[in-house]
Amino acid sequence: MVRGELMPIVDASHGAPAHLMLEKGLPLSRRLPPNKEDQIFMPAWLRTVVIVIFNFGTSILLVNSVKYLYTFSGFEFPLFIASMHMVFSWALTAFLVHCSEDSGDKSLMPSDERLRKVLPFTILQAASLACANVALTHIYPSYHEMIQSTTPLFTLVSSMIFDGRRYNCWAYWAMLPVCGGAVISSWSEANFSLLGSALSALAVAFRALKTILQGRLLCEQKVDSITLCYYMAPYNLAIFSVASAAVEGIQPVRQLLGFDSTFVEQVYLAGSLLTSCTLACAFNVASYLIIKHMSPVGATVIANAKTPATILTSVFIFGNSVGALQILGFGVTIAGVWLHSQKGRAIKV
Repeated sequence: MVRGELMPIVDASHGAPAHLMLEKGLPLSRRLPPNKEDQIFMPAWLRTVVIVIFNFGTSILLVNSVKYLYTFSGFEFPLFIASMHMVFSWALTAFLVHCSEDSGDKSLMPSDERLRKVLPFTILQAASLACANVALTHIYPSYHEMIQSTTPLFTLVSSMIFDGRRYNCWAYWAMLPVCGGAVISSWSEANFSLLGSALSALAVAFRALKTILQGRLLCEQKVDSITLCYYMAPYNLAIFSVASAAVEGIQPVRQLLGFDSTFVEQVYLAGSLLTSCTLACAFNVASYLIIKHMSPVGATVIANAKTPATILTSVFIFGNSVGALQILGFGVTIAGVWLHSQKGRAIKV
């Protein structure tokens, strides 16, 4: 598997932004069964094109919308922004879970079981999202995406340590270009920040750990991405709200309500935040659709293709520089990711 959480919250994030990624759910290798919405009068190829464009657009715009709030709106409150994303995502997924045509056939997990099985890896996901959001206050989305492309390395190491898995030699050799490319990209980053780089790497590490724990706790459950997001959103909201109140205080609310700004600035900020939250909701739906209508391999290819698109969008919006050596480093990393996905295999011990 190549990026995101083994697949994009397929880690449709990691091009989630890396910061708001929708879970695919388990089993990871199985496409969700078709339902009535597949009967929409639209050629299969056209539907796939529309879904890919929708997924591409929401993923790329979401990560850049967070940086936009920091840079152009001066709203540097990553935990509060994550809380707002969760409010919107929870509302949307609740509607989809309870009001969809097949909601009557869906058996939801009891609350006590959610607390026991979902909360533990939700805490790790919250840590991942928080690190990613805070990292974007120090580094640009382009460099952040380069670091996120090292996801296979963290996932491989985590599975070896915590699950005792072993892999063939191709999987290990593929980690050399994955790591080497990341080092080259970091070495030549014009806007390098040690704190931002460390937080971005921690976001990947927490996400890899979350994937391992999720696999253990939900090994007997079949949960689609929308339902899993519905389970996780209230816990994430509680965690981010408490963290925001403790770290950021009431300043986000004051700035949002315009106590320290003009009316025009207040409207501009509210519009930017609303746009980012809407993109978060759209990203969740897009991640669900891309998993549902494409094979796991196809979804992985789409996830990988988002990274260069996100980098180009970051350069276009924020004007940050990306050097030739960085592009080389990114290419080396992607080559390693591709080698890992094509040749790397787990082996029985």
